[in-house]
Amino acid sequence: MELIAEFNDNQGLNVKLTKEKIFISATGNEETLALRGVNGVGVYDDIEKYNKEIEDFKKSSWTPKKRQMFSYSLIGLGIIYFILGLTSGAEEAFGGGIIFFAVGIIVGKFKSKKKSPELDSYFRIILSGGDRKFKFNKTGDNAVNIAQFINKIEDTLTAYSK
Repeated sequence: MELIAEFNDNQGLNVKLTKEKIFISATGNEETLALRGVNGVGVYDDIEKYNKEIEDFKKSSWTPKKRQMFSYSLIGLGIIYFILGLTSGAEEAFGGGIIFFAVGIIVGKFKSKKKSPELDSYFRIILSGGDRKFKFNKTGDNAVNIAQFINKIEDTLTAYSK
């Protein structure tokens, strides 16, 4: 069998195209599909899930903007205490100002350890009885590579042939 095209996302999905079949090797799943049973191919991005995860992430974690505003508030409070300590002669206010100022700077430099959600992308094959989705990593060159691979499949399919 002559190999026409191949796509590999280096994270578990490998798809090979010949003149008659598509061979799919995904994590824990091996399939072979005849091209005559394939009605279409494409890429599916689960945007609804991604938007919900982003919304939950923003609610549950400190975004850089929230952290920056909190840091500025602590620094401002530290400056107020610092000035009150200088003008009134109260050493407690002066020391408190230094502490608020220092904590504000530390909070401003701190970065969240939570990882922001990633968009799930699927290589989708439309069959007469439904569709099959295979998750893949669509970062870097993979977006271009999957598009080129899908174009080669479409050229091979009878429905797309001229």
